[in-house]
Amino acid sequence: MKDKLLAALILIIISIPVRAQSVVSGDAASLQVKGVVFDAFENRPLESTTIVLKDKINTIVKTTLTDKQGRFTIVVPARGTYSLRISHTGYEPYSGTMEVKESATDIVSFPLLKQSTQLHEFEVKKRKPLVQSKGDKLVYNAAADIGNRSGTAADVLRKAPMVTVSADGAVNLRGNSNIKILLNGLPSGILAKNLKEALKMIPASTIQSIEVITAPSARYEAEGAAGVINIITREKIKSTAGNIDISAGNREQTAGVGLNISRKKIDFNFMGSGIFEQERRNAELSRLLFYNGQNTGSLTQRSDMTQKTKGASLEMGTEYRPDSTQKIGVTLSYWHEQWPVKNSLYNHYDDMGKATEYNQSSDQKGSYHYFDLSFNYVKRYQRAKQELQLLGNLSRSKDRSNYNTDQFTPAGQHFFREISPNSGLSKDYSFQADYTHPFNKAGSSFAEMGVRLSKNDAVSNYAVYNNIDNRGSNDLKPDLQRSDSMRYFQDIVAAYISTDFQTKNNWRFRVGARYEFTRIAAGFKGAKPPFKANFSNLVPNILIAKKLNEIHELKFSYTERIRRPFIWDLNPYTDASDPRNLTMGNPRLRPELTRSLEASHIYNAPSGLNLVSSIYFNFSSNSIESLLTVDSSGISRTLPQNIASGKRLGTNINAYTQFNDNWTINGGLELYQVWFNSKALQIGNSGFFHSFNINTSYTISNGYTFELSGDYSNGFITLQGKNTSEYTYRMAIQKEVLKKQGRITLSFVNPFQANLQQRSIAMAPNFQSQSVTRYYNRSVAIAFNWRFGGAHKSSEEKEPEEMPKYPERRRRGVGGSLQ
Repeated sequence: MKDKLLAALILIIISIPVRAQSVVSGDAASLQVKGVVFDAFENRPLESTTIVLKDKINTIVKTTLTDKQGRFTIVVPARGTYSLRISHTGYEPYSGTMEVKESATDIVSFPLLKQSTQLHEFEVKKRKPLVQSKGDKLVYNAAADIGNRSGTAADVLRKAPMVTVSADGAVNLRGNSNIKILLNGLPSGILAKNLKEALKMIPASTIQSIEVITAPSARYEAEGAAGVINIITREKIKSTAGNIDISAGNREQTAGVGLNISRKKIDFNFMGSGIFEQERRNAELSRLLFYNGQNTGSLTQRSDMTQKTKGASLEMGTEYRPDSTQKIGVTLSYWHEQWPVKNSLYNHYDDMGKATEYNQSSDQKGSYHYFDLSFNYVKRYQRAKQELQLLGNLSRSKDRSNYNTDQFTPAGQHFFREISPNSGLSKDYSFQADYTHPFNKAGSSFAEMGVRLSKNDAVSNYAVYNNIDNRGSNDLKPDLQRSDSMRYFQDIVAAYISTDFQTKNNWRFRVGARYEFTRIAAGFKGAKPPFKANFSNLVPNILIAKKLNEIHELKFSYTERIRRPFIWDLNPYTDASDPRNLTMGNPRLRPELTRSLEASHIYNAPSGLNLVSSIYFNFSSNSIESLLTVDSSGISRTLPQNIASGKRLGTNINAYTQFNDNWTINGGLELYQVWFNSKALQIGNSGFFHSFNINTSYTISNGYTFELSGDYSNGFITLQGKNTSEYTYRMAIQKEVLKKQGRITLSFVNPFQANLQQRSIAMAPNFQSQSVTRYYNRSVAIAFNWRFGGAHKSSEEKEPEEMPKYPERRRRGVGGSLQ
């Protein structure tokens, strides 16, 4: 009771007048309403507080969120009386009226009380925008999208701005697959090792948001030529709460549980999930061979592949706060996944009239066990923005990848067998220290500096056994030329410094540089020669931003990024599961460097329309490209090489608007021209790429929400060829149950087509190849999601219809009054 009386007194004393400043002259002048929202007792700013302004007829005029300092600014189109609603999860909301007349001199303060009970029964829902521009990143609020109640992280990434996910699961950012993927802001060894499979282990329902950063500051690692994608799965909850998520469908089934226990100084959290997924595709390959322009042979293949993936992950963590300035966190996670693959293959090779024909069946098995232990310490000082952070990480991965192949004559007689067991063990260690020092009291200008040390030790054991010398026999002999054990290590030492200045006239300048020294080496038990390499990279970045007013903001950036070859790029092991199409690594690879220029414009209209557009140009030298070569016997070899340079000139546009309280729509468009050139091979390729995605949802009063979404791209261009178009469309229906703490969602993916057909073309002077692949990706799923316990930061910020707990208050300024 004393706390509430004290809070009421604070609300009356601290509130000060609204500042309404004319930014356009004349009768049609636009006015700015500025304020700051903070915790009434702790006096700390409340970031991401929802601010909603409505006119006399209850039509939304403007919505916005507070920044890190708890500040907000709303542009009012005309003088008059408006209603203002302010809500933040876990706090009593504010509701009042505001009369805007003319210019004022102050900023209004809004201290909010923490809630002691659950949210009020009568609520009006205000959706969080699906796509937002926050500082240097674009954020896709995945939790606000009902289509993400089922599926995996790959399905969520498909909807993120500037991100495309191909039918076979390859993730690209602005057409580039070299991306630094973070999980909750931290590097993840398993995502770096096998992104396609690891994404299947993250249920879509656990993802809060996707952050896309195309111009990272020096604080981020230089790895990732296209930029950084940060997958946020941890929901910040300052109460005891939990969740249960279950989905079932014809292609996948997932289950997840989460529990957060929060006390005054310590939090405990637990997350667990499991998944089963099956995928199928079949393909037809046709390849012609040439010599001096004459056809010398042809290869025809037909294959049918089925993969069944199952796995589980667990995460436990705790955070201890000795006082209001320090946090100590420890997180332990475990991931396990296995994906058996069955493949049947028909093969017909014609060599100048001599035909070779056989059928092949193969079983492939991949699996991993991954452990990760991280430590985090944060110390905040009295000055705003001043902070020290220490981060340590230990991880261990145990991998297996095997294949068994059997070949039969057209009559069914078995004549060849090959098996290849492979195992790997990888250990990663890292330590990072970051310090931020403010130059002014508000913390708007500051310097960041830090160091990072990382070490990777890995062993890869691979062997091949077959009966090539005694066909038809069950006695398999080792193929010593293709068997070996590789020991690899990589050490990286990095340091950076970055300065960020903001001026009084809304200019922002960020200048930074990061230095990274890399040492790699590998040795073999067999006859293969060892290799080692050292390389240094100094990567600068510059950002210049100008906030013209509350509607328009301009940004210009220059960044340099690198792509390092990893152990799977360097390992010379040959995968011969398809004997006529071999793949292998290249131990002679060196880093790729990409330079990028980008100019962007952010538009926030008073009507609620948010528009982010940009134009960019990037250039890659020493590019690492997968090169396909075919020898005179018709056998292809694919391996990565530093053989090309690449250029991209493009633009992208992302938009979001809310027509009313119930109907929202957002979408994105990307266009770019790409050029590839290889002086070493005397070949090149170029083409125009375009893609778009769209999402719209509508909510009705009885708790139903309907959503339609889709994406399309016209294919990818490579050094040696291209892929044709691909698309996905989705529908979802959601019903709120259990007093709005539960949701049941029915979703459909590509319901009107059995499969997606895609063509791939590759060519060189001595061959021309074309393949047609059919992906069976039609699915239907039903999901149940239940949140229990304390208030969550949900996808829908909630605003009470009435505000009975606040005392009536009236404050008058020069330009207006707040009631």
